Amino acid sequence: MQQSYEKQINDILKTINALPEQIQKATILALNRTSEWLKGRIAKDISKEKIIKLKIIRDKIKILRADKRNIRTNLNCDFKNIPIIELGKVKQNAIGTAVGNMTFPHAFIATMHKGGKENVYRRTTKKRFPVKVVKIPIYDAASKIIENLLGTETKQVFEKRFLHEITRISGAIA
Repeated sequence: MQQSYEKQINDILKTINALPEQIQKATILALNRTSEWLKGRIAKDISKEKIIKLKIIRDKIKILRADKRNIRTNLNCDFKNIPIIELGKVKQNAIGTAVGNMTFPHAFIATMHKGGKENVYRRTTKKRFPVKVVKIPIYDAASKIIENLLGTETKQVFEKRFLHEITRISGAIA
């Protein structure tokens, strides 16, 4: 039978006489590795659900890593709507605009004077203007995925990483 997490930690700390600096180092390493795992998992799940390239989602997640002064990691997620021009090669067809296997009816590719950048637009009224950029919403899906991951699974990953790091440090000490 597998020992509980607390019992494993107590056994390791007793055997190595770990100093607070070594425990702090193991905690920092475990936090940083857990946040890297979490970033990858979030990006993978969102990419799979919304059928968007993994790199696009991964670029929207930034990690503020833990260090000696700040034993805490933060994931900064910029999950605004993604313009479809960022998804890949855009093609105009009779129905509208297509990117990969997704089609956006009544959308068109244009370069507007304001930014001078090509984008995909859709008219908001029957008149020529106003137009708006066509975007894919990902915020709701991302928040559900993050909420699901922040439960016990992330805690288990951190515990596993911390045990690994403290054991590794104890091997270096003994």
